[in-house]
Amino acid sequence: MELIYKCLFKINKEGIHHLFKKIEKRKKYEEVLDQIKHLLMTKQITAGQKLPNEIELSKSMKISRSSLREALQILSVLGIVERRSGEGTVIKQVQPENIKVIMSLVAVSRGLDIADLHEVRTILENSSVKLAAKRREKVDLEQMEKILIDMDKSYEMNDSEWASYLDFLFHKSIVTASKNNMLLTLFEIISDLLGEQIRITRDELNKSKDIIFKFKEEHWGIYRHIKNKDSLKAKEAMDLHLDYANVVRGFTTKSNFGRN
Repeated sequence: MELIYKCLFKINKEGIHHLFKKIEKRKKYEEVLDQIKHLLMTKQITAGQKLPNEIELSKSMKISRSSLREALQILSVLGIVERRSGEGTVIKQVQPENIKVIMSLVAVSRGLDIADLHEVRTILENSSVKLAAKRREKVDLEQMEKILIDMDKSYEMNDSEWASYLDFLFHKSIVTASKNNMLLTLFEIISDLLGEQIRITRDELNKSKDIIFKFKEEHWGIYRHIKNKDSLKAKEAMDLHLDYANVVRGFTTKSNFGRN
């Protein structure tokens, strides 16, 4: 405890500019980002904390003020810091919303593979549904049930766009019910990609009433297993649901490629 008090006293007395190190020969914003990430992870600085002024920070990092401004501008676009007029620069609590657009652009620019996305989605949702069956609360079940009832209405109205959105919300509600913030963060980061995948799948298959009815039954089945706290049956139902969606679209997983 004495050591903690000494560290806190030192930070209060000297500020936090001494925590930042000299920038080496990397891109300036990358090094600034790495240092802020390290300081956040080690709890030496926290979201909402004000950074030292430009003069102090540029001296600590041994970079020009113009290079520092460029780095802070990029970090501001990424939603990591906020530059407030008359107040300085403040560390923000980064929201997945700020990252998912960039993530989508990166995936598309690298040549998005639908099979890759399906595999990631399967891993993420299978883990989530097992935890949701164990940890779900009354409010989670109410949310899932409401979404499914609305989805049934969308089928009656033949509104594929609304159905696609509700489909996405249902799967997100399962991840939320897992009570695992990391799973939810990962889901939200790739939510644009997942939402588009669901929309395309439904657009292609909407004309087949048998397939849509199958989706409907599978969703309600997953919900019932979660409600009954049966994690094994919930995972099995999710697995079958995602595999069925994959098969009817004519995709296959990479594990089958090149095998005899």
